[in-house]
Amino acid sequence: MKGIMHTMKTCSVIMAVLFAFTMLFGMTSRVWAEEGAGEPYEDGRKGSITVTLKEEEGMNREGVQMNLYKVGNVDVSHGYLDFSLVDELEGIDADLNDITSSEANAAIAGILAEAVEERNLEMTGSLWTDADGQVTFEDLEQGMYLVLQGKANAYGTILPSVVPVPYADETSWEYDVEIEPKATPVTTLGRIDVTKMVKGINPDGNLQDVHTTDATYYIGLFMDAEGEHLYGETGNNVKPVHIIDGSSGTVSFDNIPITDQPYYIFETTEDGRPIKYLEQQGTENGFYCMAGEVIGAEGHDAPPVIIMENEADAIGTAVISNVYSDGLPEGYYYTGEITITKSIMDNDQMVASGDTFYAGIFAVDAQGNVSASPTEVVKLNNNGSVTVEVPLGGANGTEAVTYAVKETNENGVPVSQDSAFLYTVTGEGNVTLSTGENTGTIHITNSLGDSDGYYQEEPSTQAPASSGNNNSGNNGSSGTSGGTNRSSRSGKTGDNNQILLYAGLLVAAVIVGGVVVVRRRRR
Repeated sequence: MKGIMHTMKTCSVIMAVLFAFTMLFGMTSRVWAEEGAGEPYEDGRKGSITVTLKEEEGMNREGVQMNLYKVGNVDVSHGYLDFSLVDELEGIDADLNDITSSEANAAIAGILAEAVEERNLEMTGSLWTDADGQVTFEDLEQGMYLVLQGKANAYGTILPSVVPVPYADETSWEYDVEIEPKATPVTTLGRIDVTKMVKGINPDGNLQDVHTTDATYYIGLFMDAEGEHLYGETGNNVKPVHIIDGSSGTVSFDNIPITDQPYYIFETTEDGRPIKYLEQQGTENGFYCMAGEVIGAEGHDAPPVIIMENEADAIGTAVISNVYSDGLPEGYYYTGEITITKSIMDNDQMVASGDTFYAGIFAVDAQGNVSASPTEVVKLNNNGSVTVEVPLGGANGTEAVTYAVKETNENGVPVSQDSAFLYTVTGEGNVTLSTGENTGTIHITNSLGDSDGYYQEEPSTQAPASSGNNNSGNNGSSGTSGGTNRSSRSGKTGDNNQILLYAGLLVAAVIVGGVVVVRRRRR
């Protein structure tokens, strides 16, 4: 009889707190006791809290982190449940025995959420929801608990809440408490761009970009620094990045919730298994993964961290590199760069031109023989420069190579073989590149002159159409000397436009002459 009276008294005293708990989750979730419950209160009996996320359209409830903190102890020595804050939270303005409404529960939960972070309270547990959006914290001592969302993932924002163990309704005790909180979708979304670079340790021991003809890598977006929990739904959290005839490629993760929670970037296998940073992969032509582009830079040995709330324009960026440290696989090679500058001169003055010019890059063998066909033909930037990436020598670009740079037409035929080309060309030459010296520069100059094929217009007496900068569409500076414009009758490199023009004028002259003769005869 005394046990029954003790149970009844205990129930009546804590009903205010538990009723408020019911009100809170009656509005935003469901809390219930299993059928058959109704046994007397048991001091010291352990319980559990199960959190189940509701299935909502457009919200992924798998892989959401839920954290649990014990924030209150319970004392039954007075014949009722008396909750008090744990020692680590002493002094916090939160009365666990005065939760008389859902608003009070939410307010106290908010205060405690800040307090556990400020005071670095140890978590009772941290779990990630399964495919059904569910986690269960088991073997819990009696007391008051704070349920907090950790990583938001793609589900939404869940309000913090305080949950008592045990929970009582009007007739029974429930030590295994279940809640189904409501979440608010995250409507502010951003994007994360990840650039994958391919690099190698060249024979000189230096880090250098590596060109690949065709390679595919996989990038994963994770919610934790250990790479155990992928973000979002399967198929959207691991993406391939294809690199074709280049040394880098970029992949984007779209519609990423903008929160204060971090995201982590890993290279992965095709099935999403993360590759640890700085861990050698493979024995022959192996590589390791590195954050950023510089060996030894801060953070190069850990996954890049992106907090979308801190990113300008809601776009986060990261770079990760594969570094081949013991030779290159087939289809991978080192490259060099040739920068070609182009000037158009008239009497030592740089002038603008609407003509289009090209340069061919020809391989030169060990005997000095120049290839008949260019490795590449590049359009030049008048009174500016252009940089071309070219392979180094050997199968993987580990040997030195020499290239001849010549002005050509758009088909790669040197202008020295084109009698219609009326500029004087200087500056063509050879460039030798290696892994130790992988850049070179050639300066090509086209000069006008007074020889056949050139003409000089009379100084213009017409006022300029506008003042200020004259954008001719060419990079670099442009100008005239003494008010005289000088131009060439030649067309674009390799073009026959001027010849056709002269032929057309000749035909027109013949026709006009014929008309005059006919008219004179009629008279």
